Amino acid sequence: MLVDHVNYILMNQYRNELGLSGNPWDQPAPTVTDLMLNGQVTVLVNGVEVPGTEVNTDRFVYGIGAELAGGGVVTAVLPRADLKRVQVQFTSRR
Repeated sequence: MLVDHVNYILMNQYRNELGLSGNPWDQPAPTVTDLMLNGQVTVLVNGVEVPGTEVNTDRFVYGIGAELAGGGVVTAVLPRADLKRVQVQFTSRR
C-alpha cells in the first residue's frame, strides 16, 4: 500500500518534475517499487513505537507507513523539502 501511495502522489503532484505528459491516462511504469522499501524503521502510532516501513529513496517525496494492531494500515507521503519541519506521527481520531 505504501508503494502505491508514493507512486500515486508522484504521478499526480510531480508530473512536470518527472517529465510525464499532461495525459493522466498515459501512465509510465511505477517510479517506486517494492525493492525500495525499508522495513527496518519504527513509526509512532498513538504515542507508541511500532514496526514500520519507509520509502526514503525518491528525490521528491518520503513515504512511511505501518500496519495497525487492530487491522488496517496508515501511510503518509510527504514532500522531501518539508521534512525538516515535520515530525511524523499517527494518531487515532476519537
